[in-house]
Amino acid sequence: MKKRRKGKSTQDLIGIKTFTKNGLKVGKEELIFYMVQPTNISVLSHTNIEIKVCHLMMVLSAVPDIEITCTDSCECFDTNKSYIKSRIEDEHNEKVRKILAKDLDFLDSIQAETSTARQFLFIARCKSTKSENVLQKANRV
Repeated sequence: MKKRRKGKSTQDLIGIKTFTKNGLKVGKEELIFYMVQPTNISVLSHTNIEIKVCHLMMVLSAVPDIEITCTDSCECFDTNKSYIKSRIEDEHNEKVRKILAKDLDFLDSIQAETSTARQFLFIARCKSTKSENVLQKANRV
């Protein structure tokens, strides 16, 4: 028996109309996303950090209307962990329970390792929704 959804979906709440060839259609605009991998600056010299900051400033000044978002990059393992816990409870074979417990420990360790990881996204808004205009802006950015 299927559960009925209550309320709006996340997509509805944040206004995403559809995925496009280049990004997301949101309202009358299209958002183009660029994932940026951060550098571990704790291992860089002061000079190299200054160079990286200057390069970032040049990018941001070339595209002044760009938006930046930072998100946690860790995966959510809650569903998998709940499933494994229920399997452990239902399992009669002690050896299988031990293997499942190891799987659960492994998921915990992965989640702990990635909990401080960050992802940065540069977001460019394109007012035109014509595919060729969006592609032009994406290439320029």
